Amino acid sequence: MGKFRFAAAAIAVAASLSAGAVQARQISIGSIIYARDSQFWQQVEKGMQDAAKKYDVDLAVSLNQRQLSTEAQVVENFMTRQVDAIIMPPLDAQASMAAARRAAKQGVTVIDYDAPFNDPGIAKHTIGVDSFELAAEVTAKMRESLDEKGGGKVALITLPPTNPNMKVRRDGAMSNLKGDDIEVVSEVAAATPDAGASALETILQRTPDISAVWASNSGSLSGSAAAAKRIKSDVKLYGVDMSVELAKAMLDPNGKVYAVSDQQPYKVGYSAVETAVQSLTGKNPPRKVLVPVKVYSRDDPKDVQSYIDFVESLGK
Repeated sequence: MGKFRFAAAAIAVAASLSAGAVQARQISIGSIIYARDSQFWQQVEKGMQDAAKKYDVDLAVSLNQRQLSTEAQVVENFMTRQVDAIIMPPLDAQASMAAARRAAKQGVTVIDYDAPFNDPGIAKHTIGVDSFELAAEVTAKMRESLDEKGGGKVALITLPPTNPNMKVRRDGAMSNLKGDDIEVVSEVAAATPDAGASALETILQRTPDISAVWASNSGSLSGSAAAAKRIKSDVKLYGVDMSVELAKAMLDPNGKVYAVSDQQPYKVGYSAVETAVQSLTGKNPPRKVLVPVKVYSRDDPKDVQSYIDFVESLGK
């Protein structure tokens, strides 16, 4: 009997040690960003890294390079590595679902950010700002400026139609650009600095007396700002997603950027990893984790400078 009791005790100890090992195993997270060619994605990644460090998470960051095939391969690679969670910004709200759904069916916790999947059942949590409000809050500033001069002609530089944020941001922008005193005379799609510069030049060729332009992301806005300054246009520029370059344009007396609404990408990245950890450890975070929109304006240079200081501090 003593031998049997000893064996049973040994089995119990082994089981306990095994359970403890599972509980102590480091959480593994695979995250995806578009690229490292803009401060938006650099801040997202930095936020993720800081959260991973705080929560002692094994974090792997991969790039989708703005290609659906690459995105799908990255998800497959994370599945092969048997990560506990995948954090991803869908390149296409519909087309990106297939790979993500396969991961979810294998028991991987999928978290989307920047834009949600069309099927809300794939991602366990969604992180980010309200994209409608992101656009609306900056065009509210644009509208105030236009109203001071009795209205005017405006143009939109929208995201390409395939981008999942295109329609909701356009709708948000247009929510404040209605009325007989406002005329939306042109819409051009662009997402990069080069395309943004070309878009602004096209808009000004069509309508030289345009008052203001709204751009839907940091790339198209920075390109527009450079083009406006180069050709000495008086057009006022407003848009989405802050950068140090845009902040300095707002502080420049001769700059053309007047207000920018920001997603606070560092907080988005940090919240994404933090939410994954909470979800995996049974803490039941909210289904949707909203990061507040932040609007920076030429009217508040101290606030703009504080943004520059914050971004520069992240690299230290």
